[in-house]
Formats: sequence, structure tokens, C-alpha cells
Amino acid sequence: MNSMQSYPMQPTWPPHQPLATTEEFTQSDVRMHHFSLDDDVETGFPTSSKRQRQMSNPHRPFIKAWPRIIYVVVGLVLIIIWIGVMLIFAREEVKAQQRNLRGDPQSRLYRTANQLVMKGTLKNFDPVARSLTVSWSLTYVDADNKTLRSLGDTEDTSFAVNIYRDVKVVFERRPLTPEANQTIQELGIFPPMLRIDNATLAPIGVLGLHTWDSLDTSIDFTQAVEDNPWKQPLFGYPFDVWAGSIVFAASDREYADAANLTNTYAFPPDGAVLADSTLNWRIRVQRSNVTCGYGDEFEGCELHLYFTGKRPLLVKFAAILAVIVNWTSTIGIFLLTCEAVIMHRFHILSETDILAVCLTALFALPSVRAILPGAPDFGAILDLIGVIPNIILISVCTTMMA
Repeated sequence: MNSMQSYPMQPTWPPHQPLATTEEFTQSDVRMHHFSLDDDVETGFPTSSKRQRQMSNPHRPFIKAWPRIIYVVVGLVLIIIWIGVMLIFAREEVKAQQRNLRGDPQSRLYRTANQLVMKGTLKNFDPVARSLTVSWSLTYVDADNKTLRSLGDTEDTSFAVNIYRDVKVVFERRPLTPEANQTIQELGIFPPMLRIDNATLAPIGVLGLHTWDSLDTSIDFTQAVEDNPWKQPLFGYPFDVWAGSIVFAASDREYADAANLTNTYAFPPDGAVLADSTLNWRIRVQRSNVTCGYGDEFEGCELHLYFTGKRPLLVKFAAILAVIVNWTSTIGIFLLTCEAVIMHRFHILSETDILAVCLTALFALPSVRAILPGAPDFGAILDLIGVIPNIILISVCTTMMA
């Protein structure tokens, strides 16, 4: 008892535990609390020597901030590149409209003043019904051999023209009555030479009296390239190519009334141009041909128009980009799953909920495909390459992780 009383009582902290020595604190608690050896053991704050070393490096704040600067610069560069790509596509759309307004090179080469040219305004292309709707008006070539003006803009350029589609022009062999012959002589015109093959066919419209006169036509489109699945309509999205055609013939209504004959004084328009555009489609007149020949075998005298329909570059770019993104995501998920399940390297998934990623990807891939511009129903060649195999692989990964 006396020996025990000769030493003062040692306080314990925490209760009923001996107070740790300085050496034990630096070896265990410092590692536990991530203290630096340059920090004060009692306070946990940096010592004066450490503060001096930190202050002696004036570039230390910049070293910490430079990764964020790189992130910002990379983000701005990507935004600028994306805006530039979109501007290129917009410029390409404007150039396509200008080419349509100029017409095909063949008809533009032989364009002269006072020629009658059909001007079509693109209204709608329905890939499911495979039909193109175009609103047509009648124009004439101005004195500069380039400018097209609407027929009926002045009193001198206003006259009625009957328009027929998908007909054939043949020789006029019907005799004229004496009264009709006298009338055309008074008007100073020649007797009719050509007529529409169906003498009782009603015209689809009358153009030329006013500038706002127009008529709508529906043109059927079919496959343009045979034996090529990449260019097959809808199945070859976004590389499918379509083709359509229409035949126009016209007749002078006033002269036909003077001759007292129906569908006579037939003639072909001298060409056609297209205006406006259709969303997610590039429609143009590939070729126009006026089949007037007076040789041994008369083959008619009509305006034949041949159309082609393709996807613009913007649609192709979006579809290819979607396939790349789908496969990049699928390969990443597949590699993570194989590393965790086959190689048993579960530590790489410590910060990632791979099961949630797989489930999210299963719903994201069909959604990305659905928002593609002008995408057809499911079953195109794009789905066989960039959607169906991806969904299968991600489904397998989801099952393995579950």
C-alpha cells in the first residue's frame, strides 16, 4: 500500500484504457486518421516547416487546377466541332435546294426564252406508302434564258394550259369542221398536229391563267438499285435509294376550243425544276427527257421526269454515330462483366453498379434507335448490325451479373 501511494495516480483516456504514447500514436493513429508526419501530433495542423514548403511553391494552385482547364477546353472544342458539322449539313441542304431550282444539266443547257417549265414544290414523301406528293405550277423562261417567272403574271403571259399525266401524244387525224377551219384561219394558227392519245381524258388541272394556279400529283417510288440490300428501300436505311417517274403532256385550251376538238394541240413542257425540300430526304429530278421525234416511227412527244430519293448526309451521319456509340457501350459493359465474372476481379466494380448499367443500357439502345431521323420500322439492316446484337450481349451480361 505504501509503495502504491508513493506514486501519483495516472489519468486514463479514454476511460479504463491506458494513454497512448507518442510513438504508438504516430505509428497507428496517424495512419488511421491520414495525418502527415509533418503535421502536429496534438493539433493535426501542418507544422511551420510544412507550411514554408507549401508557400515556397507558387505554382501549386495552378497544378491543382490544370485538369479542370483541360476538361473545359476539350468540352469547348467538342461543342465547336459539333456546331461546325451541323453548319456543314445546313449548307449542304441549301446547295441541294439550289441544284433543284436550276434543274438537271441537260434541260438547263438548252433552256431558251419563252420556254414553258414545270415547277414542282416538294410537299411530302411517305416511305411507308412509297409516294411523293408534289405541287406543280407552270413557269416560263425570261429573256435572260435563266430566270423562271410564273405564268399569268402579266396579261400577255396569261393563257389556259391543260395538263395531263402518264399519257402518250399521238398524231391528230380527226378532221376539222368547216366552221372550225375558218376559225383557226381567222386566228392565224396552224391546224392541230398532235393530240392526247385518249381523246376523252379529262386533264388533271389547268395552269397558266393565274400565278397561284397549281395542281398536286402523287408519284410512286420503287427500288432504284436491284440486287443490293444496302440500297433497298427502308431495309437499307440510311443508304437506301428510291426511284420514281412521271410523264407530263399539255395542250392549249384556247386553240383546242377554236378547233372544236378535245385534247388537241398537244405539246410537252420543256423541262421541270423542284423547289423546297422534304425533311430527312433528298429528292431531285435526276433526268428529264422530251421524247419528240418525227422519224419513221413516232414515239410520242411528252416530258418524262425521273426522280431519285436518298437520305441526306445528316441522316447517314446520325445513324453511323448511333451504331458507333452502341457498340462502344456494349463492348465496355461486356469487358467489365468478363473481368468481374470470369477473371474474378471484383475490385474494378467497387465504384460501379454494373447491374444498373446493364439494365439502363437495355432500355437506352432501343430509345437511341427510335430517335434517329427518318428511321423506318424495326427490322432494317441497321438493326441487324447495331441494335439486335448489342441487346443480346447486354442481356447476357445482365444475367451473369444478376
